[in-house]
Amino acid sequence: MSDKSGFMSFTHSRTSDISDAAFRPFGEELKPVLKDYLTGKKYVGSDYSYYAYIQWFSEGEYCDTGSVLYLRARMDGGLYYWPPLVKEGCGVSVEQAAAALPADACFAFCTEEFVTATYGGYYIYTHRDWAEYIYKASDFIALAGKRYHAKRNHIAKFTKNYSSTMERLKEEDIPDIVNFERAWLEARDFDGSAEESAARESSIVKGWIRAALRGELVCDILRVDGRMAGIAIGEITPTGTAIEMYEKADTSYEGVYSYLAHEFAARNFAECEYINRQEDMGLEGLRKSKMSYYPAFLLEKFVLKPAAVYSDCYAERASRLNARLLDRVGIPRARFDVRELAAEDYDAVYSFLEGERGKLDNKLFFLNYTPEELRGVLTHGTMLGAFDGERLIATCAVDRDREYGAKLAEICGDRSGAQYYEFSGIMTAEDYRGRGVSATLCRDAIAYARRELSPCTLCAVVQYDNAPSLNNLKALGFSAVVTKPYNEYTFTYLTLSV
Repeated sequence: MSDKSGFMSFTHSRTSDISDAAFRPFGEELKPVLKDYLTGKKYVGSDYSYYAYIQWFSEGEYCDTGSVLYLRARMDGGLYYWPPLVKEGCGVSVEQAAAALPADACFAFCTEEFVTATYGGYYIYTHRDWAEYIYKASDFIALAGKRYHAKRNHIAKFTKNYSSTMERLKEEDIPDIVNFERAWLEARDFDGSAEESAARESSIVKGWIRAALRGELVCDILRVDGRMAGIAIGEITPTGTAIEMYEKADTSYEGVYSYLAHEFAARNFAECEYINRQEDMGLEGLRKSKMSYYPAFLLEKFVLKPAAVYSDCYAERASRLNARLLDRVGIPRARFDVRELAAEDYDAVYSFLEGERGKLDNKLFFLNYTPEELRGVLTHGTMLGAFDGERLIATCAVDRDREYGAKLAEICGDRSGAQYYEFSGIMTAEDYRGRGVSATLCRDAIAYARRELSPCTLCAVVQYDNAPSLNNLKALGFSAVVTKPYNEYTFTYLTLSV
């Protein structure tokens, strides 16, 4: 396989934009599609659960391309996309899938992984109320150790004081559920938006009951002396994560919630690794209750909005939402193509590198190739270029000069015989810095080396006080090995084994 053909799978295409006409309203037919895309993944969030999350959106749409599943919905006055789901082995990355959306696309329900690995050039917001509580199922069920002492006591009191049964939902339970729900609502003084939300939930729960009777969800009914005392509804997602999305109980029975939560998990989720009990909606009592079960971690969620359209963005209301601004950049990330450069690109590349080096405050932070070195890299190595249209905006190279690679191994003190290649030529146009272009290009070069040259060690040589470059390389997985003087310069050598 030639280097060029081996690289083609990394190309970022801007010609496959997803049109509005390709989207269809959320509906029952989305359920098997979600299962197809989620099976085999390890995601523990609830955002892609049809019942726990998606059906709450009355103005939601999806688009299934066969390789990528896009979800979007109108909320808080704007259109927001879920991070796209990509089928394993389809040759498309999440980054490429997201790049097919309009340049002003806004994202919600983003995990830290999606934010840090895929996107720059966005206003990034999060809020504590949005975080989902993720528990180790084994801990939640065992309740072992001193920290769960209070929970065990609550359960013991319930089992001692009441004669109870817990059974799987049956058709004949429905009248009792209706009466139980009505009594629960009447006991609370809802008004305004809270009343609307409760009514919406009641409608959703009716659908969950029907789904549970079809075997699509699990639902258990708790009774005390034959009288309904609680109900819990959940599911096991195609990723193997358990989600409990509904739990209500009659608090006149002491310890009823602790008993219901524990028994429901033990009966249904013992084979799962994690249980997702969703967010706390900012309700202090609910937050305290969820924290008392000691979550393994909180799955934080983020909103991404391009800086260019900040004036109308959801996160602009941060002062009212008490949302936390994580990163604020002046311009949205550019959409660009990545191509492999060749010998005929010599003049354009040399001119680009010299011109951009001239704009650096410290010229020692980039020592350009000599003409012979650049011709060698373009002819015998692999240099990638990022393009906005036909304009070259960034470069990165893997120099396959084995003789120089051996010198790098010697400098780094590596006597294992590993093949070293220089990771070099990292330059971004001044007006494109800080927009995620260089990081993407470097990841593509690393992926190329892993695909075509593995096993080997990539070695980057950086001026010792060039903090931005050192930090960027470390974020890509490089480790500083040694710092040594060379003539009038002092270089730090960083390596990454692939």
